[in-house]
This record gives sequence, C-alpha cells and structure tokens, in this order.
Amino acid sequence: MVGTLRELVEKVYEELLLSAKEELLSAVGLTTKREVLLRQAAYGAVLKVLLYAALEQELGLPSLTKSEGLKTLMDEAWRKSGLEALKPSWIDTAFQFLESSKLRSELQMTVEALEKAPGDVFGRLYEELTPQEERRKLGEFYTPQPIAEFMVAWVVRGEGAEVLDPGAGSGTFLVEAVRRLRAMGVERPAERVVGVDVNPLAALMATLNLLRVEPGSRPRVLLADFFDLSPLTLGYFTSVVCNPPYTRHHELTPEYKEKVARIVEEETGLRVSRLSSLYLHFFLHASTFLSEGGRLAFITPSEWMEAGYGRPLRLLLKRLRLRAILLFGEEALAFPGVLTRACITLAERGRPVGRAVLLKLREWPATGELLGAVEGGREGDFGWGKAKLVDPELLDPNSSWTPLFENKWTPPPGTVELGALARVVRGIATGANEFFLLSESDARKWGIEREFLKPAVPSARALAKLGCLILKPSDWNLLRAKGEKVYLFWCRKRREELEGTRALEYIEKGEERGYNERYLARHRSEWWWLEEREPPDAFLIYMFRRGLRAVLNEAKVLAPNTLHCVYLREREHVKAVLAYLNSSVALELTQHRVYGGGMRKIEPKEAERIPVPDPRALSETELETLASLLDELDEAEREGRGERARRALDEAVREALRRCAAGR
Repeated sequence: MVGTLRELVEKVYEELLLSAKEELLSAVGLTTKREVLLRQAAYGAVLKVLLYAALEQELGLPSLTKSEGLKTLMDEAWRKSGLEALKPSWIDTAFQFLESSKLRSELQMTVEALEKAPGDVFGRLYEELTPQEERRKLGEFYTPQPIAEFMVAWVVRGEGAEVLDPGAGSGTFLVEAVRRLRAMGVERPAERVVGVDVNPLAALMATLNLLRVEPGSRPRVLLADFFDLSPLTLGYFTSVVCNPPYTRHHELTPEYKEKVARIVEEETGLRVSRLSSLYLHFFLHASTFLSEGGRLAFITPSEWMEAGYGRPLRLLLKRLRLRAILLFGEEALAFPGVLTRACITLAERGRPVGRAVLLKLREWPATGELLGAVEGGREGDFGWGKAKLVDPELLDPNSSWTPLFENKWTPPPGTVELGALARVVRGIATGANEFFLLSESDARKWGIEREFLKPAVPSARALAKLGCLILKPSDWNLLRAKGEKVYLFWCRKRREELEGTRALEYIEKGEERGYNERYLARHRSEWWWLEEREPPDAFLIYMFRRGLRAVLNEAKVLAPNTLHCVYLREREHVKAVLAYLNSSVALELTQHRVYGGGMRKIEPKEAERIPVPDPRALSETELETLASLLDELDEAEREGRGERARRALDEAVREALRRCAAGR
C-alpha cells in the first residue's frame, strides 16, 4: 500500500514540479530544500484529499470527481467536520495546480485501497519522502510500534484515562491508546485522546490513522504549537505520552528559543538554558498538563542525564514521582538507522515516594516482560536488560545520571566510604563448620574443656530467628538454650600439649571423619588451628532479599564465614553508622550483586565502598538521634512491626545526608 500511495504522491509531485511557481515555495516557508518542499506539499495535498474522501459520504460533501475547486472543498470539509487537520495551511497552495479530473480519480482509488492497508502507512511514507538529514534538523524520529505499545500500556491504566500526545507525529501513540482503551471496554475511545502537532502533515497523518482504527469518529488532533496551549485551554490529563521533536537549539530562531524558555520557566520556576534542545522544553511543559496521580512517558535523547542543560529536567523528576528510566544500550537503538542514544522516562504527578527502576536495555523485550520489570520494581539481569533500584530523593541533579546504570557513580557529597571508618572481612573460615561449630549439648557430650570453646553466632538464619539488630548477651543465651550451634571450637595448642584432654579426643574423632583432609585444614600448621580473631563490632548479612542488615555485636561473640564481620576503627559512633547501614537509603548507594529470584549478595570490598555520612560532619544531636533510632528499630523488628520505625530512620538518614552535602 505504501508503494501505491507513494506512486500517487510522485505523480502529484511531478504535476507541481511542472507548474509550481515561487508562490508555492514561499507559501511553504520552511528551511528545507526545494525538492523536499515540493514533495511535502504533494504529500500534504494527497493526505487532505484522502481525508476529504473519508468524510465525503458521512458529511454529505460534494463529490471529489465532479466538483471544481479543491481549496473550496477543503474549506467546506473543515467547517463541517471541525477537524483541525483540514484547517487552511501552506499545503492548500498546491491545490491550484491540481485540478486534473484524472488525478482526482486516482486519489479516489487510493482511498479505497487504504482501507485494507496494515500499519502506519502514512508515517512510513513520510520518512521515505523526507531525507533523514532534513528529519534530523527538525528532530523527527517516528516511534516504532513495540515501543509505543509499551509506553501507552504504562500510562493508560484504566477506563477513565484521558490521553495527551503533545507531539503527535503520525499518531502512533494515539492509535495505541485507542486500541488499549477499546480493549478495556471503552466506547468511542477516540474521544479520550488528544494530539497536538505544529506540522500540518503530521496532523493529517494522525487524523487519518485514527479514522482507520475508529471510522466515524472525530479525532482531536490539534494543528497548533504546543507552547501556545496550557492546561487552562486544553485541560488536564491522566496520561501524557510523547516522542517530542529532538530539534537542537541552533535549528531554532533566537526569538522562538526565548519564547519557549520563558514559558516553561514561568510554569515550573526552573531556569532553562537557551542552549537546550526542544525536547527538554516539551517535557517540562507537558508535565504541567498532568492531573494528580497522572502518568507521563517520554522517549527522548539520553543526553539530558549528563548535559548541563538537562539540570532542570533532573530537578523536575525529583519533584515528580520518578518511576523508571529505560536507557537503550549502545547495541539497542530505539530508532532504526538513527544513532541517537535514547531513553524512556516514566513518572507520575505526586509526592516522591519509593524507589525508581534504572533499566539498561540490550534489546527490546515483550511489552508484558518490560511492564513486569518496571511495575514490580525488580532488580537483576533479565537477559534483555539489567535493572537496579535507586532512591530518587538521593539523585544529585548537579551530577550525571548515566553512570548510575553502570553501578559507577560518585558518592553523594559529604559522605565517606565505609572503609574509611571500618574494616569489613568475612567471618572465620573453618573449612568444616559441621566440626568446628557446636551446640551446648555437643560440648557436653564430648566434654570439651571450656577454654577451647568460644561463643559465636552460627549464621544469618540464627540472627533472623531473633529478629534483632542488636545482639545482646541474653540473645546469645537464648540461642544456646534453643540448641543452636553457638560455640566455636578454637584451639591453638599442638597435639603434644593436648595430651589427656577431651579436646584431643574430639580432634582425633574429626580425623577419623576426614576433616583434616579438607582444603583449608591441609594448609594450616595444625589442621584444627583457626585464625585468631577478636569479636567484631557488628555482623553484616551478606546474602539478603530486602535490605542491608547490620547487627551490633553487644554479645561480643565470633562468627564463621556465614557472616561478614565489621570492625570499626573508632567505636565512638558505631550505633550511628549501623543505623545508617540498616536504612533503605544505604541499599540505594550500595554496589551489590543480584541473582535469580531477587537474592542479593555483597562482598566485603563492596561493603567497604558503601558511602556513609561522615560522622565528623554531623552534630552530637544528630548522631544521638541515629543511635536511638537503631535502638527503636531493633525493638520494633523483634516485635514484627519494623515498618514505621524504618521509615523514621530513613527520613533521619536522608536529613543527615542533606546536611553532609551542605557542608553544615
């Protein structure tokens, strides 16, 4: 069908080429080449006639094949239909050169063929007729259908959705929205969508595409400059979805740059660089059309995440509820043949809350998979992309956001790495926990002398049973009473020094079972000699699903390598540091690994790189507040009601980070 339509456009183009004078070229008034101008005029004329033919019978319009004066017919169709795509524009100048009855007959046949044509034939032909160099100048890159399907599926959540596309193009998003609303059971879904475009060709393409999916409707595609509209004139929308023009600032006149910059500055209170690309102004302006709780999805170049002119947008996303940013990887281009690295930003109108998904795409997945990853707030490697979660409140608008997708970022200002405050190491590697860890009944059974038994906590599972964040001596006694393996067999004597002891009998029993042949045992001076270690200040759970868990070791016990051990260089602020590590905020800044099923793992070196508020930058009151919040969270966790206490801790931690960043 594209071929048939193109043939017709070429015939109209040839007609214009033979007869068009400077009058037509000056009427177009675009900064494009003469050949492109005439082809666009030819295409626009064809589209207007096609739209007229689609309305002819319904509105009782005069027949195209029998009447004179195409311009007159178009004006009448505009008055009767109210469709802005038929508004007078530079396209109409071409009609005075296209009065051939033969040409009109061919247009009529094309209308009939269009009814059977699949997909967006209009958008595809526009891209064929307009060289990429010209489209790049105007920032016109039409959205592939799978991407549009996902973006619309995310913003359109229910039957009451009202959808706005402020840069409608050929109507890809509008058509997807109509289809989605119809699938939800909405009657006359085309009445729920509004498109805006300053290009009369785009308004025609979008209107025709909407009529193809909902014949007899009156598509609301406005032929207007989006910046001349406001929520007062157009209303508010539950769903805003857009692929805005990517026009760079040097393609805009100084007057227009100043106009749009002033508009968005007055609306948002954000200072906008006059070097900004037009898509940034679109994003800022479009956000003002969102109703409370409404959703916004924009596909744009990703450079706003790192360029200086992108700061207002980064600030805006900290005001909105940022839900996700999907970054196309170097190998996953959003637009075929276009090297612009794109990203999709998903946000809601509302108070910032929760975590946002940063997802780097290797390839485009099925819509359902992608929605699941975004809505489920899941981290991990999905094959087609890799996701991580961040706290939007901690994103720095003055820094580049692109490195966040790579787990490479600059720690927030005012923080130090945990490694500057503490040493994190694995617990004692025994090589045979089943031998070296004993319960109270085991110790009694073998009669092992108490000098060879050191109190220990056996595992993260044992700590989880207690539900504590502060391991007290009474907690250790409780574990002992419950039969947990709370003793570490620790003997640093040689065999001859152990003659006549029950400890030697236990060692010999271990040799009978082959423990002395284990890898670690074979590399020790005496196979039962474990490394000398002081009890750590805290334990860090290194395999977890929810968040970091650091447990203060008030019981002064040891641990095997089922736990990480934290040794503070200065114990003065140990509770404040541990309170921070147990906050949801700390996890956002932690580099860790994610496995199937959402299991996370952190290694000692990764733990030492966790950015921590510098205790020296906090007041004694703030440090005491954090310490008391650790006590409160410990008590609440033991009682299974930790959610409220954790929220209070998170807020205190964010405030501490803000104060550190401000340098007090």
